[in-house]
Amino acid sequence: EYAREAVRRGSGVIAVRCNDGIVLLAESRSHSKLIEPNEKISQIEDNLYVAFSGLLADARVLVNESRVYAQIHKMTYGEECDVESVAWHLSKIAQRITQFGGRPFGLAIIIAGINNSEPVISVVEPGGAKYDVRAIAIGKNEGDLMKFLEENYKPTISLTECKELVESAFIKSNADKNNYELVVMDLGNQKIERTLVEQQ
Repeated sequence: EYAREAVRRGSGVIAVRCNDGIVLLAESRSHSKLIEPNEKISQIEDNLYVAFSGLLADARVLVNESRVYAQIHKMTYGEECDVESVAWHLSKIAQRITQFGGRPFGLAIIIAGINNSEPVISVVEPGGAKYDVRAIAIGKNEGDLMKFLEENYKPTISLTECKELVESAFIKSNADKNNYELVVMDLGNQKIERTLVEQQ
């Protein structure tokens, strides 16, 4: 329960997939104008990103673990790692820690990427539960964000509409008027755009 509370108090993260790709948004906030905000979306491989909400120190462990696992996979099989493999690996780590009486990781993590020309989003909870989604919101105001996504998401949504949906959800969630990171994985054009949006 403490781990879930750490997630609920964390920065808001939204991920939505469509047939054309994936849009990933993470609130980038700091408690002081003198402090540079930490990166909330991390690249694991060319086609694979992770984003988290919760404790930064715990996130660093799992992000590094993801990168090492992906590198080992690439060296062993000669191909880039897929979302499912990374998600299951992180799920096993999280579950193993709770099984043997350790403190659960105080974060939820979203793994998003392109698998064999198909957009995939997986989520790993603090206790190790893993599931695939079409759209997800974690962190600050996740209840309101999920309600908005459930009301407005359609399976036939385009990538442009996907981006508009994610940004609208973020604005309507009463999020602080801070910066946010945005990653758009465009399957049709075989490109990934990453931007930092600064709100005034």
